[in-house]
Amino acid sequence: MKRKLQILIIDDEPEMLSGCEQIVSLLGAEPIPFSQSRKAIKFLEENEPDLIFCDLLMPDFDGMQMLEICQKLVPNSPVIIFSAYGTIDRAVAAMKLGAFDFLEKPFNIDAMKIIIEKGQKQRALLTERVHLLKLLEDKYRFDNIIGKSLAMREIFELIESISNSDVNILITGESGTGKELIARSIHARSKRHNNAFVPVNCGALPENLFEAELFGYEKGSFTGALHNKIGLLEYADGGTFFLDEVCELPLNLQTKLLRTLQDQKLRHVGGNELIQVNVRIISATNRNVQQLLQNESLRKDFYYRLNVINIDIPPLRERKEDIQLLAKHFLDIFLLNSSKEIIGFSDEVIEILENYSWPGNVRELENVIERAVTLARNNTIKPIDLPAHLQTKENSVADSSKSSLSEIKQKTIRDVEKNYLISILKKNSGNVTKAAAEAGLTRRHLYRLINTYQLNPSDWR
Repeated sequence: MKRKLQILIIDDEPEMLSGCEQIVSLLGAEPIPFSQSRKAIKFLEENEPDLIFCDLLMPDFDGMQMLEICQKLVPNSPVIIFSAYGTIDRAVAAMKLGAFDFLEKPFNIDAMKIIIEKGQKQRALLTERVHLLKLLEDKYRFDNIIGKSLAMREIFELIESISNSDVNILITGESGTGKELIARSIHARSKRHNNAFVPVNCGALPENLFEAELFGYEKGSFTGALHNKIGLLEYADGGTFFLDEVCELPLNLQTKLLRTLQDQKLRHVGGNELIQVNVRIISATNRNVQQLLQNESLRKDFYYRLNVINIDIPPLRERKEDIQLLAKHFLDIFLLNSSKEIIGFSDEVIEILENYSWPGNVRELENVIERAVTLARNNTIKPIDLPAHLQTKENSVADSSKSSLSEIKQKTIRDVEKNYLISILKKNSGNVTKAAAEAGLTRRHLYRLINTYQLNPSDWR
């Protein structure tokens, strides 16, 4: 049986209260009448009615005060104010403060019916919004940033402590460690979560286009600017702006963005007007920041403005205790869309996963598990279901008495990274643009790696 609509009615006039109660009942809803504001408040502390009708002029707490109390106790219950002719102006003022609507006394059943139907729709919209926000919070809650290692637990505590502040945050860590997931989790837990989270990849657009996208532009400011357009920073007003690969920003754009961060104002390309913006900046990079500062490709003042709080995400190879946990998490996800009944991993597979260096970090592990689920022949994932390079001992973290652990790690990473670059360049016939797209890198980043390993793309053309 469908639950009746619950309508709270607050009015100190007995006849008015009784009349409202009768009309609400005739319209098929459940009236909850109160002649005293204090008793109504006590009810609202433990209950959430669908709609609230409240008289404007009452002793103890008047309609304006009750509106404020209702917004705190039951923010998703629309409030309708009763108003006599002489207090229409005050009723309008109440609407400006958040009242859904007002009814002028005396009123009839038709007027009440219309306003209840409108209030029901508003209540449904507010409830749906809360539901969607809850889904967003669930998606980015800590349970989905998997990790039981001490390093990850410390990061979770840090996120909890900084989310509700407005300080700028720089997230550092190797590619594939989950920097954007951390940024989204901070936004979802912040007081800005009702507003936009706007991510932008600083290495994905050419410099001339990036400036226009970031700050917006005025009609006619350059060829192709056929109309005014707000920029991504302006779109993020009131929310969070996520600068991924922030160290890819050219120096001149670092200077312009620094000015915006300092003044909280921007100017469209081709425009003169200063526009106020209120954004929280979260940045991320996988680059060696200290090296960039030394060679002056990263402005120190820009870096200090971004790096009020630093979250450094350790690579997966440094938190072995998280590998099995993550593997199980990805297995459960991929089995949701699979008809296979896989119960887990063999002991050999767990040993391989925990001893591999994971140059691609969590993203690489996710891809490996997805591949294993697709190829699995039994109800347990075995070494044969893993990529060939994981089945060879050479690509695990070796045990050597001649080198330090740090040296072994670095050599393993370099070897795997170089072999990967060779394979994608070969696969794409030396086409750097296609190879960069496949690797999830910018052309600039890929060229740096090519130079580091002294590779020549033309060798595969």
